Amino acid sequence: MPDERPAMGDERPMPGGGERSFPAGSVEAVAPAKVNLALLVGPRRPDGFHEIASLMVPVTLADVVRARRIPSGLTVESPVAPGEENLAARAVRELERAAGRSLPVHLSIEKHVPHGAGLAGGSSDAAAALRAVDRLYELDLAPAALYEAALAVGSDVPFFLWPGPQLVMGRGNVLRPVRLPGSLHLVLAVPDLALATPSVYAWRDADVEVGLREFAGRADGLRTALDSVRGPADLAALVENDLEAHVVARHPAVGEVRDLLLAHGALAAAMSGSGSAVFGLFEGDDRAATGAAALRASSLGAGLRVTVVGDLRPLDEGEA
Repeated sequence: MPDERPAMGDERPMPGGGERSFPAGSVEAVAPAKVNLALLVGPRRPDGFHEIASLMVPVTLADVVRARRIPSGLTVESPVAPGEENLAARAVRELERAAGRSLPVHLSIEKHVPHGAGLAGGSSDAAAALRAVDRLYELDLAPAALYEAALAVGSDVPFFLWPGPQLVMGRGNVLRPVRLPGSLHLVLAVPDLALATPSVYAWRDADVEVGLREFAGRADGLRTALDSVRGPADLAALVENDLEAHVVARHPAVGEVRDLLLAHGALAAAMSGSGSAVFGLFEGDDRAATGAAALRASSLGAGLRVTVVGDLRPLDEGEA
């Protein structure tokens, strides 16, 4: 591993049960969306990426990636970015480099996670492709090798190699597992608006200048606060997104969705990642369902995709 690595390195187990094998030389892998419960954004790094500190959780809204052996080549069937332009195709190419051999495969991606919504559907598909093809060809690559391949594809991809909530730092390359109390009850509201991540970060750079010392202090504060989370109210106090104001300034509807979630009972609400999806954190399934119904019935409801989701935890993690 290079100097940039997950905080736990190879000590962190790879997820189990996320892939299913089928008789005819194929493997299926689930690719969950993620939500940034907190996203702090620092200055641009020399490599062009931004420093971040983010509490990220995988959720029950998910794509499905199916990998099937073929005689030669690489094909990707997807309603979004089919072919070699898909991040899943790039993941396979990185896996071939790591394995030192050709891995002919057809990938079929069943999409449920909206594109351009800040939910990292494409990155999750790439991570699922890595896991599926690794298993399909019985490569049994070390976690370090899969991590390097994932990071070469994109900053969000390594997060999806391991289960459960994580504190994500650096440019997305430093990962620390986090235990959260109880289960999360979230309402996702996705406007009919696709945003490009580089554009959103460029808006922030144009609007504000952030120093490394200021950012480091806030990142340390988030790390410390996570150790004191005991319930939904503590978690709600951490919800924020440094990119949100810059998106709302250009697309006010995103802010209107956030405000509606708060008005209908969310403990906290914010944009996820670079948007345009907005989430509300609720105390219990019933309240989340009520909030979702109210959002669908609102004046904005016709232009929103509204879904109630939960978070995904490691199989061996009980409720704290």
